[in-house]
Amino acid sequence: MNHRAAQGAVVERSAGPRLRCFLTAALLLFLVKGSSGATTEAAMPCASPPEMNLSRVQGTVYGPSGVPLPKILVQAVQNGKIVAQTQTDDRGKFELKIAPGSFKVHVQYLGYKSMDLNVRVGHGGGFHAARLRIVLGLSGARCNFATTSRKQFKDEIKRYGRQLEEKRN
Repeated sequence: MNHRAAQGAVVERSAGPRLRCFLTAALLLFLVKGSSGATTEAAMPCASPPEMNLSRVQGTVYGPSGVPLPKILVQAVQNGKIVAQTQTDDRGKFELKIAPGSFKVHVQYLGYKSMDLNVRVGHGGGFHAARLRIVLGLSGARCNFATTSRKQFKDEIKRYGRQLEEKRN
């Protein structure tokens, strides 16, 4: 093999990783921005979840189909500063240990819509010990959802499943 052929082989080998890197970056950008083929319904603004009164901040983060999501960043923000943060475990569960007060719970994962949930943490009447059930919608495809009610969570997941089936037909 002559010198020029050897140089060409080196260029071809080094182009592969660059191309993979470029394609990976393009895929991530597509996931973050969402597809441009979003329906009018999906493009509608999402309603903000109601403020929740909890005795502690713990729960599970799910994807749009109801599957628990691991490695999701969950932060408690008070007066613009992060006061606690964690990641969900392999079963999508998390717990933030924070003192009583008003917080914005920020939940975020690449490719999904981020969610800000207003939470008041306290003790006594009106503060629930229930677990949060947070559903992150795919970016550009579905609104986020949060509740402490198991029934409301199951109903929302079923409703979303029916919407997917209607779109396929």
